[in-house]
Amino acid sequence: MTKNQKPTQFYATMSTSIVLILISLFLLIFFHSNNITNIVKENINILVELEENRPTGEIEQLKKIISGYKGVVPASVTYIPKEDALTLMSKELNISQVAEDNPFKDLIKFNLSNEYYSEEMIKVIKSKIELEKGVFGLYYESDSVDLVKSNLQKVSLGILILALCFVILALAIIFNTVKLTLYSDIKQIKTMQMVGAENSFIKKPYLRSSFLISTKATLAVVIFISLLCIYLIQSQSVFAEIIKWKYVLLTVGISFIGAFVIQFFTTNSIINKFLQREGR
Repeated sequence: MTKNQKPTQFYATMSTSIVLILISLFLLIFFHSNNITNIVKENINILVELEENRPTGEIEQLKKIISGYKGVVPASVTYIPKEDALTLMSKELNISQVAEDNPFKDLIKFNLSNEYYSEEMIKVIKSKIELEKGVFGLYYESDSVDLVKSNLQKVSLGILILALCFVILALAIIFNTVKLTLYSDIKQIKTMQMVGAENSFIKKPYLRSSFLISTKATLAVVIFISLLCIYLIQSQSVFAEIIKWKYVLLTVGISFIGAFVIQFFTTNSIINKFLQREGR
């Protein structure tokens, strides 16, 4: 193969890398979707609104009762005075922080573990806690989990569609790259055919080149995923809890197989057709 083919091989490597990066993003979201949903479940606050001027002893007793319910994370049970609730919610709802205009009551906040989080479980807890003295009502966000699932599906679908578009582009670039290389080497190929060289021998340098492109593209994916994981971990956000290294390694493995399949089988198919047309 000639040096003139280096630019086209570079484009083939770049297009394959982009395809694999998009596919790896899709796989990372797909593999981690349940984990993301579970973390969202555990971070959804369930609020118990208290009646006015409840004594401290009664509040502590309610906290113990809530902590004892099945599925409740004991460490999450927290008392929030109405002044703190006003300060907290005023930032989110853009309402006045004047104490006289405080629409909130004292609250007890708690979370459920992901395996117990369900509408049915919350309704059971609601029916029990609202019978307790001093409790005004129980409130929670019912649409958060469904909203997260819906958004994950939309993002995954968008990435997958984009990846498929780049697959088509990559295949077109690979096709043109291999074609140009074969036609530039046609004299050498003819010579090898005349001296009786087998097709497998003629194909070797081209298949070796396709394997090298696959390796480079996979390396690009490894670098991309590594930088992404490092960024998420160092951000110290909830995303750091989401990452599962077994899924990351599985994504890299699938990416390498994908690169090999795209490059090797496409290149092999094109060369076989070329050699058959040239008389072998």
